[in-house]
Amino acid sequence: MSAYKQIVIAVDLTDDSQKVCRRALEITKGNKVNILLVHVVEYIYQMGISYDPMFYPSMEDLSENEELLIKSAKEKMTELIKEMPAPETVCLERSVISGIPKTEILRLAEEKQADLIVCGSHGRSGFELLLGSTANAILHHAPCDVLAVRTKKTKE
Repeated sequence: MSAYKQIVIAVDLTDDSQKVCRRALEITKGNKVNILLVHVVEYIYQMGISYDPMFYPSMEDLSENEELLIKSAKEKMTELIKEMPAPETVCLERSVISGIPKTEILRLAEEKQADLIVCGSHGRSGFELLLGSTANAILHHAPCDVLAVRTKKTKE
């Protein structure tokens, strides 16, 4: 019997997402489990824009771009689910939202009373590690267990 009944799976919708989902589904082992599959669209509007206020996009442009990003993410999420069908014992809910990934994932885990969060970890080091990562933030602030699935490609 699986100790986990409420699982949040956080995916970035890259090819690594299949590996993260597969690992989470292995944990269920045919038991009744509720899974929330979540992707957080992080929209950074300042990227590539000068400090001159004339070059900032309007709020309409921001919201239109965000809607396009969310629509695209929902399409990718649908494809991921088709490629990785959940067993009948798993009740799968999906969510695509915008915000700060670590904040939203932790909020949803608390809201759903998750007993496990599954996410990918790229195993970064050096300068990238100093910047911090979503997986690291989740690991240190989660209200429940965390499974960080190594997604970094290893040399063969």
